[in-house]
Amino acid sequence: MKKSTRVAMSLATAGMGVLLRPAWAQGPLPPLSAPPASTPPAAATQAPPPPVFAATPPPPPPSSTPARDAHESDDEASTSDHDRFVKHLGVTYFDITSIPIANPLGTGGGGTTLAPGSITSSTVAAPVVGVRYWIQRSLGVDLGLGLGFAGGSQEAVSNGTDVTVGKVGTTGFAFHAGLPIVLYGGRHYAFLVIPHFTVGVASGKLTPAGSNLGGTAAAEQDLSGFLFDGGGKIGAEIYFGFIGLPELALQATVGLSYRRSVFKLASAGSSASDGTSTFGTNVEANPWAIFTNNISATYYF
Repeated sequence: MKKSTRVAMSLATAGMGVLLRPAWAQGPLPPLSAPPASTPPAAATQAPPPPVFAATPPPPPPSSTPARDAHESDDEASTSDHDRFVKHLGVTYFDITSIPIANPLGTGGGGTTLAPGSITSSTVAAPVVGVRYWIQRSLGVDLGLGLGFAGGSQEAVSNGTDVTVGKVGTTGFAFHAGLPIVLYGGRHYAFLVIPHFTVGVASGKLTPAGSNLGGTAAAEQDLSGFLFDGGGKIGAEIYFGFIGLPELALQATVGLSYRRSVFKLASAGSSASDGTSTFGTNVEANPWAIFTNNISATYYF
């Protein structure tokens, strides 16, 4: 009895000790589970819009103008008028070539008398027209031809008598060649030096209708002439591209040349000739001659 009472008392004391332990002496309490938070319904996922691609513009057509440098001027970036006509043909007027020819002798003074200084001369005009072709930018070639013909007759009526006398018929032919070289050029001009030469020949014949005072028939007179003109010119070819007409160009030059002219008369087995050589500049004393003698026009195709 005492023993069981003692056990019961021990158990009761132990249970009271457990109940009376402070909370810090007891072990960690299990965490309280929080009620699950309400999750908002998931928003409907929208697909991203398809990418929009801009239409690619077509590439610009190739330009004939070369790309210019940032420091290049407008004039340098543009093709010059001269460059446009490389390997093009231009029609040009070079000059009026005056070819010497001997004058006929009179037939009423006892026949033809030939002696030094006894003959005089005139000229046959053969305007030289030709072409200029630029082989490359700095080198071209000039070729030209000149032709001149003259003739006619004289008529007189006296006391019912009609007398007609033929004039001397003359023919002139000239050939010109040059080698224009570009030393420097701008947008509307090219500075040139031109070695050149011109060769001309002239011929004529006089057949007198009457007779000499001695009663003998007057002899025919053969007339001729020769010209050589060679040298060099320097100047500028100016293109009219600044007014929208680059095909038209004017050339103004001055030069230095050697000139040899000879004329001759032959009749009845006798002949006489006269020759002159000159060397110098071809600038006339009249300053306005630069507008009448040394300017020529060229039109390019």
